[in-house]
Amino acid sequence: MSKHLIIRRVEPSEVDLLRVLGESTFRETFEAQNSKENLDAYLAKSFSLTNVQAQLDASTSEFYFAAVDGEVLGYLKLNHSDQGLEIERIYVKALAQGQRIGKALFEFSLNLSKSRESAWLWLGVWQKNVKAVEFYKRQGMEIFETRQFQLGSELQDDFLMRLRVG
Repeated sequence: MSKHLIIRRVEPSEVDLLRVLGESTFRETFEAQNSKENLDAYLAKSFSLTNVQAQLDASTSEFYFAAVDGEVLGYLKLNHSDQGLEIERIYVKALAQGQRIGKALFEFSLNLSKSRESAWLWLGVWQKNVKAVEFYKRQGMEIFETRQFQLGSELQDDFLMRLRVG
């Protein structure tokens, strides 16, 4: 049986699916490296239905689902900024890791960035998420700065990475 990947815009009626997927994939990705208290605090705030609905409604953001044979396995959040197109989130369910869904979402972002004539495609990634940092380096992205990210009561350091598009 062949697997068919589709990347499509998240519909307003799918806000709860987006919220559940966002929370569960974030937890899968970071629970082993963070305290339960900090993770729970961040997730309660960032993935509340009100917050996700506001992000979905924002004119400066776009959300896309990655579905394989109709099953949503990952998602992408893009933000428009003066620096270009920002990938705020690429997350794929743990059970679908290794199926190149993350790469497909990255390539989708890159193509969108090119079609919109953005100068840069950029993102922030936790410095301790070595797997993600290495993935983005393989895509041609370079570290250009750092910033801090608040996860519950813990301040973490992110790399800002970018790729010149235009």
